[in-house]
Amino acid sequence: MSGTVTLTSPLGSVTLYTANQYRDGAFQAGAQFFHDWYTLSDSKTEIRERAAADGAFGIDRDWRSSLPLNLTGRFRGATWGQMLMSLRAVLSAGTPVTVTVDDAIGVSSRIVSVRHFEPSPNPGAQYVEFQAVLVATDARMFGPTQTATATPPTSGTGQAWPQVFPVDWGTPGGDGRASAMNGGSAVSPLTMTVTGGADGVELVETTSGRILRLERFIPVGATVVFDADAGAVYLEVPENDLTGFMTRREWDGFQIAPFGSRTVQFNPLGTLVGSPLLTLVWADAN
Repeated sequence: MSGTVTLTSPLGSVTLYTANQYRDGAFQAGAQFFHDWYTLSDSKTEIRERAAADGAFGIDRDWRSSLPLNLTGRFRGATWGQMLMSLRAVLSAGTPVTVTVDDAIGVSSRIVSVRHFEPSPNPGAQYVEFQAVLVATDARMFGPTQTATATPPTSGTGQAWPQVFPVDWGTPGGDGRASAMNGGSAVSPLTMTVTGGADGVELVETTSGRILRLERFIPVGATVVFDADAGAVYLEVPENDLTGFMTRREWDGFQIAPFGSRTVQFNPLGTLVGSPLLTLVWADAN
């Protein structure tokens, strides 16, 4: 299996190769990591055996646990010291680390917690082996980020009557809708950003009729983020929480089913200023 594993944190980024590079200065990833990466995490749904009958009671669904990932690797060369400190810095940031795998199957990523890192340097040989224990709190693999945009609905110009030649058919209006399709086998949450200005916004998922409604002024150029995974709304950064200003919170309509799609109607509220814009952000989930 050939490809790369990239670890990214606020303190930098390191890329490991899956195939032997036969050269100094290259990070090498062990095969065990890929065994873990493509493993389906354990079900944490309890199985209750029937006391006076064969078998067990049925379950509604399997809820998945977090997924441990065992990353072993090695590197060599005169720069082994700098390489070790670069890798250590990425893993020691104290914040979640993004792991991105690019191989023959495609590009996938997870957010992980670094539970343990143990290097075994051999300075005389200019050679280092290491082990990192990582845990993906969300076991789903996500593909590359995808986006779709919509502007507020507009009416067309219509067709003038009586007609004259050459015929002016008018210009069509805009429906104010954006669609997202999940090509993966797991549920994928939508993130929706709305750029102001408007007096608020209503987002309607057209198939289910589910609604998110925020009754709070959105300044021109400011961005409000609707995070369907967290069930929260904020202005620019999560610390500026606006969830309390929501009058409709039907978040379940903004989760994309496996191999399914969602279409969102963009309805800004009140007087519009500037160029309000809705952006859907999602990724295939597996």
